[in-house]
Amino acid sequence: MMPKYQKVLVTTDLSPLGNAAVPYAYAFVAEKGGTVIIWCAVDASGLPDPLYSQPTAGETLAEERAEIREDLFSSLEALVPEEIRAGGKVTTEVRLIKLSGSVHDAICEEAQAKDVDIIVMASHGYSGMKHLILGSVVERVLRAADRPVLVVRSGK
Repeated sequence: MMPKYQKVLVTTDLSPLGNAAVPYAYAFVAEKGGTVIIWCAVDASGLPDPLYSQPTAGETLAEERAEIREDLFSSLEALVPEEIRAGGKVTTEVRLIKLSGSVHDAICEEAQAKDVDIIVMASHGYSGMKHLILGSVVERVLRAADRPVLVVRSGK
């Protein structure tokens, strides 16, 4: 039996390379319809600590966070290809996840919770020392995922 991909999770870090995986996700569902979940993690440790940050005059920390969140959502929604918007067969869900653990675990948990058929990710394709130092989220997802993973390689 041939697999049917109707629900696709695509991850991005909003870099040009990460965003390059998005069209591949839509390719799975463009003709017959389905759902693409565009997923991006925000490192919670990078957000200002409310105990030490000072809000600017007239603006609270909560307002700043809400503005950042809205900007991120807009950036993620802008990744939907125009022909997909016009077609009406594909539903897009944007997920912005506040990360507290490892990225690869969060991706696998989201894939399971949303019951997606396939995960689509981009890879820088590092090898040697760069790979050893930076590690690979994609490699960890490939090892941990309980469903297929499509890896889009860097054009470099």
